[in-house]
Amino acid sequence: MMLRGLTVVVIAVTALTLARGQTPPPGYQGSCTDAGCHAEYAKRPVIHSPVETGTCDACHEVADEKAHKFEFTAEESELCVECHEFDDVKTVHQPVEDGTCTACHDPHASQNAKLLTADSEAALCFECHDDFSDEHEFLHGPVAAETCTACHLPHGSDHGSILVAEGSGLCLRCHSDMGSRIKKDAGVHEPVKGGCVDCHDPHGADHRLFVTSAQPDLCLDCHDEISDLVDDAEVGHDAVTVDRACLNCHDPHESAHGSLLLNKPMALCLKCHNQELPSGDRKLANIAKHLKEKPHHHGPIQDEDCTACHTPHGGEFFRLLTGAFPGSFYSSYSEDGYALCFECHDVELAEEEATDEATGFRNGEKNLHFVHVNREVKGRTCRACHDFHASDNDKHIARTVPFGEWAIPINYRATEAGGSCQPGCHKRYTYDRETAVVNLPAP
Repeated sequence: MMLRGLTVVVIAVTALTLARGQTPPPGYQGSCTDAGCHAEYAKRPVIHSPVETGTCDACHEVADEKAHKFEFTAEESELCVECHEFDDVKTVHQPVEDGTCTACHDPHASQNAKLLTADSEAALCFECHDDFSDEHEFLHGPVAAETCTACHLPHGSDHGSILVAEGSGLCLRCHSDMGSRIKKDAGVHEPVKGGCVDCHDPHGADHRLFVTSAQPDLCLDCHDEISDLVDDAEVGHDAVTVDRACLNCHDPHESAHGSLLLNKPMALCLKCHNQELPSGDRKLANIAKHLKEKPHHHGPIQDEDCTACHTPHGGEFFRLLTGAFPGSFYSSYSEDGYALCFECHDVELAEEEATDEATGFRNGEKNLHFVHVNREVKGRTCRACHDFHASDNDKHIARTVPFGEWAIPINYRATEAGGSCQPGCHKRYTYDRETAVVNLPAP
């Protein structure tokens, strides 16, 4: 009876001693967690398998039994790989390469999945890498969700920065809709082919969609020629700088239209020019409405090519025209002054005083374009008679033309071999290509 009581006392004393973390008596056969010293490991949610099964000798061996000292069964850098195999990869995470797995993992037990030593993946990564979660207004989804391993492999990879995939292939793992688009359309922006990080910061940015800089600077950083054009332009196009800037007209990723345009060129222009638009102290006409109402369209309009006459980014000429053209009702004549018109029309139209073929606007052989346009003083410019976009009459002859604040009625009438007009307060003048008409001055 006494022996039995003594045994109880010995066991109780031993348990108390172990619970206080003291050395267990020689010959103790229990596991490390049973002994009391390391019991807390068994209570954590995630336990390393050797600890859970009580096989501590998988990693530790006795160095001094009396002193209760142990040493690793192998070098620390080699110990983990005895059980955990790693693929041979091009890029290895530094802790793995150094063999310091315990920099990220607790070797016994943890409160966190995968035996991590920090409360989250991101918190662990930020122990070595800069924490940029508070540096940007907009965070990429994986960063905001603190799942760095959505993009990076924690141990090693065949790709730079231990990424799970290379270049744009990484982004398309999640952005599959973009993957479908760039496979469908022939025109793909070069940065999309090479790597989305040319334009987007993969972690976060101070601009929406994580772009590295605001529009239009982001595009103009690469498109030097357009950047110089915009900077040097005497006449600017608001579409390049306001609202979404370059993205008003271009898709930054892909397009079925040339130059990554959002639509066919003319349809794109009419997306904005379907209303009156302010331009200095005047208003630009609603071109979409104008074209719909007028049946006779100018050649470039028929070709749906606004850029035949207008430059879309900016330029040196009136109304963003691609070449010189008088911006007023009256102008002294010079060939250079009408450079835009003479890209398509023969210069003889305005320079031959007599002709039987250079123009249909003639009285006999008297060239009436020459009469009106080719003057040193008060030469009538094309706008005195023609509408450049569309008109009710053939040859783009306008119904009315602007003269200051007055829309002058031209009152044009066509005949089989010519026609007549009575602009404003002038008398009617007639011309005939076959039999010249004598127009007497007003009495």
